[in-house]
Amino acid sequence: MCVIVAPVAAQTEPTPAPATTWHLLPEPAFMRPDFATPIEKSKATVLTPALIQGDDVRYLTKAEAGRLNVDLESVRRIALANASAELAKLTPEYVRDSHGVALYARLTAETPTVSSVVLAPDFARTFADVLGPDLLVAIPNRYRIYVYPALASKFDQTADLVRRDYELSPYPVSTEVFRITPNGLVAVGKFEEP
Repeated sequence: MCVIVAPVAAQTEPTPAPATTWHLLPEPAFMRPDFATPIEKSKATVLTPALIQGDDVRYLTKAEAGRLNVDLESVRRIALANASAELAKLTPEYVRDSHGVALYARLTAETPTVSSVVLAPDFARTFADVLGPDLLVAIPNRYRIYVYPALASKFDQTADLVRRDYELSPYPVSTEVFRITPNGLVAVGKFEEP
């Protein structure tokens, strides 16, 4: 008896495309996006609505807003929910002093949505147990955020790190420092050049 075995093509599921989600991205004001929402007291940073799919970032243009018939308030509500979902995926890396006191936290990932998580309604709550309820943040690029306690903060000790992350990134955001408030971000300072 002769048995012939024919090769069978492996059946593989197609890899699903990453979901497309709305985000409000902190971006440098010099980019001059069609829709730029100012950040209180900021001179160099704005928020702009963007559709993100994987690593692809597409800013909302006036033409696309008209074609999609979207209003910015609806985009903002969806973007804040998406920011919370993205925040839940990140694990803070805490940097502590020799006594074990947390000096700051760093959030890093290879996704352009990282910078948007500072707008998540639950952002401050996420860090409250370790850094306290009042927070400052630096957003040097789309992929990294520094989170500091506002009380007795030593954020200036990270100036070289923040400036380096800003200058070396293909997608810089800001060298400003922001306070997290219930109403959003408020610029409170800037890491100056040495």
